Amino acid sequence: MKKIYYLLYLATAVLFAACTNEEDDLFDTSSALRADEAIEADLKILTDAANGWLMEYYPEAQQSYGGYNVLLKFGTDGKVTAASELYDGSDMVTSLYSVKQSAGIVLSFDTYNEIFHFFSDPGDPAGVGGNGYGLEGDYDFLILEATAEKVTLKGKKAGGVAMLTPMKGDWEEYITELQNAEEEMSFQKLQLEMNGKVIPVSISFRTLTFTYTVEENSTSIVASYIQTPNGYKFYEPIEVDGTTLSGFIFDSEAEIFTANDDNSIKLVPVIPSLNEQFVSGNWYFAYSEISSALQPYFAMGANGSASEGEQILYMYMGTSNDGTYSFNFRSGGYIGYLTYTYVLTGEDEITLSFALQGDNNGSYYYSSCNYNYITTAIGSSAGATYKLTTDNLKSPSFITLTSTTNPARYFTLYPNLIAYPFTK
Repeated sequence: MKKIYYLLYLATAVLFAACTNEEDDLFDTSSALRADEAIEADLKILTDAANGWLMEYYPEAQQSYGGYNVLLKFGTDGKVTAASELYDGSDMVTSLYSVKQSAGIVLSFDTYNEIFHFFSDPGDPAGVGGNGYGLEGDYDFLILEATAEKVTLKGKKAGGVAMLTPMKGDWEEYITELQNAEEEMSFQKLQLEMNGKVIPVSISFRTLTFTYTVEENSTSIVASYIQTPNGYKFYEPIEVDGTTLSGFIFDSEAEIFTANDDNSIKLVPVIPSLNEQFVSGNWYFAYSEISSALQPYFAMGANGSASEGEQILYMYMGTSNDGTYSFNFRSGGYIGYLTYTYVLTGEDEITLSFALQGDNNGSYYYSSCNYNYITTAIGSSAGATYKLTTDNLKSPSFITLTSTTNPARYFTLYPNLIAYPFTK
């Protein structure tokens, strides 16, 4: 009982002390004043960068789409000017910003800025994350750290991380340099040669996936990266087969990447055959790029959607939501697919055959909205064989499929989203 009594005695003493009139003030200033001082300090850091900031921005919380370079110049007048590697180097947009207290010091991009809000626009201007999601970026950021050398931000909603460092050099020249570097380093498939092994590397947006075997178990390591003028910089270091990697430097003459100042670690481009590139990507239709012999078939499908009060928003050949190779489409608010099988011949021929199946929406539009005409144009269940041609095997900007039995039947597809294809 003595121990309990002693603890109770201490508690009583504490309570008594709390009721006395004398209190030690732990801070010399009020919390509101301290917040104001912190805001002023962060504002001064942001606006003092004479040439603005280079922002390395990973918009999605898990860095699923990789990182992007954004240039920002904060003015003392509450205006911010933005530029981005995703736009022309001469494109700059000015809007309003603020720094305020909201469960921490928050940097907010208050009014719409086409360049900066590209990453948070739920309308998905990149054609990547889907309508309602987009790149899942933020426009309100907690300021985690702010110095003249570095500002660290974290998105309040999605949680994406961004790092700001003082920008050096001309904005337009730097953006052009980045864009030229990305074009030069644009590969669809790579392999890592390291420790006497060859490790396949797949690319999705700005992520690299390294797949290898450890004790008979397959292991996949994903690295999100941002483009630099001389290579890839990882969001954070990764370990692949016992070796830590933080990025790669590109040797333009040898057309290979190296890492860790070690020429024995090589990331080597592998250029797949054209027909392999076709079936491994998503390739979008534009009505104007379909031959006159095939246009009436596609027009029947467009009319079928119109009978439902809808427009076809996009259509492409590629992987469907369930992983099958398909003709994919969106009509109004409905997404569907019709499945195909394929046979690759040599490096530049493919036979496409409709598999007589699809998802529920695909089946409905096939039977009720004339989409059976589209599948006939592409290749019925009996199959259609095409010769593939392009402008650049290393990085095709289009692929044209021409029937081997009737050259009047052809269509040209593109690797980037073509919205409202019947207007293009």
